[in-house]
Amino acid sequence: MSTKGREGPTWKQSRLWPPNWSIRTKLTAVSAGLTFVILVMFGLGVGQLTTSELRENFRQETRDDALAVADEILREGGLTPSSPSTGLVRVLDRRPDGAEVLLLANGLTLRHPDSPDLGEWTLSDLTETNGFQVATVKYPASSEDLPGESGAIALVRVGRDLDGLERTINTVWLSIAAGIVGASLLAGLAATILSGRALRPLTRLTGAAAEVARTRDPAVTLPEPDGEDEVVELTRSFNEMLSELAAARSERETALRRQREFVADASHELRTPLTSVLANLEFLEASDALEAGGPEKEGLESALRSSLRMGRLVTDLQILARADTGSPEVREEFDLTEVARAATDEVRPLADGHSIALAGNGPVPVEGVRDDVHRAILNLVENAIRHTPSGTEVTVETGLDSATSRAFVTVSDDGPGIPDELKSRVFDRFVRDSGAADRTAGASTGLGLSIVSAIARQHGGEATIGDSEGGGASFRLELGGEGPLTGDREV
Repeated sequence: MSTKGREGPTWKQSRLWPPNWSIRTKLTAVSAGLTFVILVMFGLGVGQLTTSELRENFRQETRDDALAVADEILREGGLTPSSPSTGLVRVLDRRPDGAEVLLLANGLTLRHPDSPDLGEWTLSDLTETNGFQVATVKYPASSEDLPGESGAIALVRVGRDLDGLERTINTVWLSIAAGIVGASLLAGLAATILSGRALRPLTRLTGAAAEVARTRDPAVTLPEPDGEDEVVELTRSFNEMLSELAAARSERETALRRQREFVADASHELRTPLTSVLANLEFLEASDALEAGGPEKEGLESALRSSLRMGRLVTDLQILARADTGSPEVREEFDLTEVARAATDEVRPLADGHSIALAGNGPVPVEGVRDDVHRAILNLVENAIRHTPSGTEVTVETGLDSATSRAFVTVSDDGPGIPDELKSRVFDRFVRDSGAADRTAGASTGLGLSIVSAIARQHGGEATIGDSEGGGASFRLELGGEGPLTGDREV
């Protein structure tokens, strides 16, 4: 069974935090959140106990007030079963806030004129009505009896306003809530300060890693904080890693430098014997010692072609080695248009049916290595001829870019162009296009365009690729930075 297009199971990772929260923010949130939850649970318990205690104390105080009124009436001369006494009137005059007496014999109720309405009389110990808590006690029949005993001639009740109690309870809950919020904020602030101090080494590690990533230089050593915790161990591991990276980088740079020096020295040393071989082969080819059309003549011509190709390869390697090692070359001021004309004239006999046109915009003075620039233009023109069919028009144009003040030369054609997947790496080394447009497949070394790019960088410019107006490829070689390169020669 085909599994093409089938995807494996996907797992959705649930996030407890927003993805952009820092560790400090998470620690602050955890500390404040846990403190809030714990204090809410504690506050609910304390609030309930405190509220219950306040209500119970208020009820007891209401009962005590009722008994105190009955005892005060008894001290003022007492009551008769059917009529009030002057002592009762004096007591009620002193208690206009909710005290009254019911004479059981005749049902007469006595109260202060300003006394609030305490509702219907009941024999219940405590009731609540009209915003008052009311306590009712029995007045005894004789002075020997205590108030509240069974032999009663009257009922005495006292009401207390519940607003004070509710305000006290609300104040208690408000204080608890304010304490919870304040303590949670303080816990969050403390967590922020402590986490900032604890994470300071990690912040230094992050900055060092960012600096290494920016400069690509691992020669950084972080100071180790005091202590023996996990952060100290992480700092030590990070320093060891940077030390090993620096050592590995040094070893790699040393190996690369030796490799570049070897390539430069080898390519330089090979030029002399190759020049001698080429001279001898050309001398033999020009002599009459070999029979024209014979096998010896063909072998000689083949050897001559191979030697020429080897000579160009050695020259390419020498240019790249010089570019990699940054070896200084003698610079001179020259006309870019003249160099482009010389390069097109050199390749025109080998154009193989291609039309090569030079569209110069007058003299373009630049400063650089004349032979290298000549080689770069020559590579671009040969590349256009190699990868386009016979009859294609190749245009070479020189000029000065007014926007960047750089001298430039463009080589464009109306051929099939370069595949999109190849454009991003066309200037890399040993990259060859093996498509149908390549008329010399296998003959190229894949170094031509990489040499163009290296020469452009040596001259403070760059090599780019685009599409020509005819749909083909267009290569642009820019030289120089702020204006044409002029000034003293650099050796």
